[in-house]
Amino acid sequence: MKPTARSSWQNESTPAWSRRHLLKAAGATGAVALGGGLLAGCSDAGSAQASSSTDKIRVALGWLKDIEFAGFWNADASGYYAEENLSVEFQAGGPNAPDATGLLANGQADIGVHANMQILLQAIAKGNDFRMVGAALQTNPGGLLSLASDPVRKPQDLVGAKVLGQVGAKPQLNAIFALAGLKRDYELVPVGFTVDPLLQKKGKVLTCYMTGQPVTLESKHKMKPGKDFVAVTYESLGLPAYATIVFCKQSFLKEKRDVMERFMRATLRGWQDNTKDPERAAHLVVEKYGADLGLDLSEQIRGNEVQITFMENDLTREKGLFRMDAERLDGPMYAGLRAAGVKDLPDAREVIDNSVLDAVYRGRTRV
Repeated sequence: MKPTARSSWQNESTPAWSRRHLLKAAGATGAVALGGGLLAGCSDAGSAQASSSTDKIRVALGWLKDIEFAGFWNADASGYYAEENLSVEFQAGGPNAPDATGLLANGQADIGVHANMQILLQAIAKGNDFRMVGAALQTNPGGLLSLASDPVRKPQDLVGAKVLGQVGAKPQLNAIFALAGLKRDYELVPVGFTVDPLLQKKGKVLTCYMTGQPVTLESKHKMKPGKDFVAVTYESLGLPAYATIVFCKQSFLKEKRDVMERFMRATLRGWQDNTKDPERAAHLVVEKYGADLGLDLSEQIRGNEVQITFMENDLTREKGLFRMDAERLDGPMYAGLRAAGVKDLPDAREVIDNSVLDAVYRGRTRV
């Protein structure tokens, strides 16, 4: 049995790069691999734990316990959290679960992992004193899927197109047109999450998640990327965003900074391991952490291979995984959100806290 599809719960003020409305109903979590290796991890656990007793922390995940959280599963199963004197409770998210921002705001979780940067930023703008500590994915894997016979590779290819997707995609599509200096000219055709409407040519392009619908075309329809279909990220269309963002309350950082540093050190070790062996975390998901979800092992492996390609950029190569750049957030990312109609964005320099990763990396690029 497959997990429930991510629902389109956004209203029209919420751009559709949310993970919650794009994934599982496509029947897969793997897609077009975009190439490029990541730096290999090492097993330096850093400094000794400051506490001799075990600290218990609750981590609210932004989705079901699948491969999206590969590095966390590696860190837990490898005993990295235990080595840091941490006992971690992972709270699964999902279509019927409270959002991670609400759980932290209400004191029901200590640390959150959010896929949707916009929702997190708007929660901060509403008065929640959250700080973003790091982001696993430097490129959000949301995007557009089209057939190679009539491809969408750039904003101009959307002019006059029928776009298959959810109502929540409208602000994002409008932003693509605005940022490209194009007159808004498209028709949104509401559909579900499967690739069927695209294959039936009910529209030119389908909103997708790179670890979802594209792999369905590969695995179930034996189609080849480039030859039979084209998948492009929203970032390539002018809308960059971080994803899989680790955040917490500022008060947690002040009162339990050592705990946060230990958590991130163990987490980074897990993600570094993941870049070397994508299959291990997939087995952990299917056989342990997400065993009740009915996930397909090959799809989890493929999905993990894909998300690894979204983890690295110039900044992470220079300073290590999970790094966030306030200038990038305040510049092209905020420009995309504003073009989509998002207002009251918080000061980018205040919402990103680099001090935790600085302390963990100690001037290196690996832990």
